Amino acid sequence: MEEGTGRNVDGYVFIDRENGNIAKEEINRINYISSKMNEDNPEAILSVYNKMIESNTFFTPIGLEYLRSIQSYLYKRQEIDDDKVRDIPVLVSYAALKKQYDDKKDEERQEREGRRRRVKTFKREYKTSLLVNLVLILMIIAMFFIVLKSDTPNMINYEKAITNRYAQWEQELTERESAVREKENELGIE
Repeated sequence: MEEGTGRNVDGYVFIDRENGNIAKEEINRINYISSKMNEDNPEAILSVYNKMIESNTFFTPIGLEYLRSIQSYLYKRQEIDDDKVRDIPVLVSYAALKKQYDDKKDEERQEREGRRRRVKTFKREYKTSLLVNLVLILMIIAMFFIVLKSDTPNMINYEKAITNRYAQWEQELTERESAVREKENELGIE
């Protein structure tokens, strides 16, 4: 049994310390009533039992368990008519508690489904992002390939293109000079 929290009382775990304290008060009442009760007088026990029922003295599981034990004792006594023994009222709405519990379970289920949906969405978005990135990488590679194979000067091949152009101009110039010299030689101009 977990002690010190105030929630655990006589084998029961209450929702909070306040309810645990109520159960402890009921245990004190049970001890007091038990010490004053005379087990040899079933009529007196019946009278005390019925007064406890009328005044709603007990309403926690501990108190109801005590009332149930007295009720069982009175049913076993032949000198007490069973019709005189009153039923134990349960003052808690178990339907409301069950609805609260079911609502909480529904919320937890919806939260789990939401997490699953987010994971599925994330996986789908991740795959889409991966595909888009792959396409972009291929496009960049294609652009570099086009730039390297292009004859037009650009950032990557401008030095080579300019060097080739100057080499081509120099070759053309040399060819023209040769042609001019040949003509001069033909014409006899020095």
